[in-house]
Amino acid sequence: MQKTTITVVLIIGIFFFSIPRAARSAMQSASYSIPADGITFGGVEATSTSYATFSTIGGPPASNTTSTSYIVRGGFLAGQDGSLTLALSSTSLTLGTLSTGAVASASTVATINTNADTGYTLSIGSVSGTGLTGVSDGAVTAGSEEYGVAVSGNNRAFTTDQAIAANLILASYAGPVTNDAETLALKASISSNSTAGSYSQTITLSLAANF
Repeated sequence: MQKTTITVVLIIGIFFFSIPRAARSAMQSASYSIPADGITFGGVEATSTSYATFSTIGGPPASNTTSTSYIVRGGFLAGQDGSLTLALSSTSLTLGTLSTGAVASASTVATINTNADTGYTLSIGSVSGTGLTGVSDGAVTAGSEEYGVAVSGNNRAFTTDQAIAANLILASYAGPVTNDAETLALKASISSNSTAGSYSQTITLSLAANF
């Protein structure tokens, strides 16, 4: 009987872009921090024997203006002390010995937190090592040589089994999230013609704040 096994190691990468602290004002204490400031008020009263003028220095309305590709923060100069975290319930998955009569599966839960107003994107950054033939019909099926990933969670990017490849988006959301749990299930199956052996891959997961 042929023996085919797969081992997968997951590595985390996190990317968040923010204003360097060295470039920020030092207006802070133990209970507050103002990362940026501006002149938004002021003025003078100008008078003569026949008129009086009251002038002011005003700022733009304090609000956010957004579209699908940008966000403008108006009013007091806006800065954001960003936070972005990703935790995996397991960083090493083993699909075990495969057979033609069943689909092998192993999963890890990615828990995401961010305060970014425009949310996050979780994707596969890179893949190295050897694997079976990537699934192409949307479902890893027993009896066929196929290998892929499925995602379950409120913010998953797809609902079918997808081939594992660099830049594949797994989940995303356009706003802050707290303990957003997305389950990544790696699946594999073989056919009677599959080459026996041990396969292993290193998959780098990239989590980035949307800007």
